[in-house]
Amino acid sequence: MSSVSSPDPSATAATSLLSDPDWQRLNLGQVVLLGEKGQYAVMGLAKVSAAIAWSVLTDYSSFDRFVPTIAASRIVETDGARSVVEQIDRRRILLSTVETTILTENIEMDQQQISFRLLEGNLKYMYGHWRIESIDWNLPYPEAVLISQQVKAEADLGPFKKMFYKLFEASLIETMEAIRDEMERRGS
Repeated sequence: MSSVSSPDPSATAATSLLSDPDWQRLNLGQVVLLGEKGQYAVMGLAKVSAAIAWSVLTDYSSFDRFVPTIAASRIVETDGARSVVEQIDRRRILLSTVETTILTENIEMDQQQISFRLLEGNLKYMYGHWRIESIDWNLPYPEAVLISQQVKAEADLGPFKKMFYKLFEASLIETMEAIRDEMERRGS
């Protein structure tokens, strides 16, 4: 099994992807989602220090306490900067509750980036990274960081692929909001 042990060369600083209207939305507390068809960048502005942001992003075993769709989360294996995490996701889709279990490999780099990839789960593939970027911008609060997630994901669902994309996009926004809110809760 290969690991994601070096920075993703295709990783783009999220700040370079944002337009002026995107920055305005972020400053108003909104989450920005860019991309389509399984390739996304999602960003949120957290009014906390980079240290607090990092402590939340790497608190894998507590994700079920603050991300609404995660029913359980646990670290299966740790080796230095590498963690294998199992999460059970539970959500309502149409009239039923769907539960899925995924296993991801997460490589932490310089307390600024976590590269991840799917090891097991019901997706064809999923990989990407989380990043924390300091903001050198005149903001009305003492500290803030841009939290971004860039992800590529695909499910083998045939005619239901469009529905997968819509659900995945909604999940990305919901997860970013929950993580940002937890960062700000811990920072207050």
